[in-house]
Amino acid sequence: MQYKKEEVRNAILEQAENEFLEKGFEKASIRSIAKSAGTTIGNFYNYFSSKEAIFDALVEAEYTKFVYFINHHNDIERPDYLWDSLDLDLCRKVLRDLINDFLPMFTDRLLLLVECSKGTKYENARELLHGYIKEHFIEHMEEHNSNYMMKTSFPSLVARQFLDGIVIILKDYKDMDERRNLIAEHILFYFIGTMGLLGHHN
Repeated sequence: MQYKKEEVRNAILEQAENEFLEKGFEKASIRSIAKSAGTTIGNFYNYFSSKEAIFDALVEAEYTKFVYFINHHNDIERPDYLWDSLDLDLCRKVLRDLINDFLPMFTDRLLLLVECSKGTKYENARELLHGYIKEHFIEHMEEHNSNYMMKTSFPSLVARQFLDGIVIILKDYKDMDERRNLIAEHILFYFIGTMGLLGHHN
């Protein structure tokens, strides 16, 4: 059967994703990827110049979207009264819509970034994402309650737990609807906790 070029490229990407998730970037093999995709090593290089190039093709969108989501989610349209109402059903709806808008951010390819990227230019992605979340958390605290005296280690702890929770959901749940629901609940948990700190701190 003669495959269209786009079908071959997609097959290579799919098998590369599986290979990287199973073995990590450093132990992944172009030979194995090409064989699983039903093509040759020579043909692999017609689509991707290197193992690094195909890894980049897999994760670039997830990395860019995650960073944009953290840095710009305040600019996204949402009901003005959302933060004051703490209507959980409304919060869930807004969060689920937001997550849908920002796919492909919450996919297995985010796992590639934070779990399987050693040896690539993304190998510090977990720490970079953790840093973005930490700074974002500090900004929210300072914006809404400048008198809140934060222990130096607390924002870092929250950021690590938040990112680790996302990773656990992606690892343990493969159904996309279930992932979206769990990620919405995860974000809501941290949102309510933050609002509680800001509203009840003396």
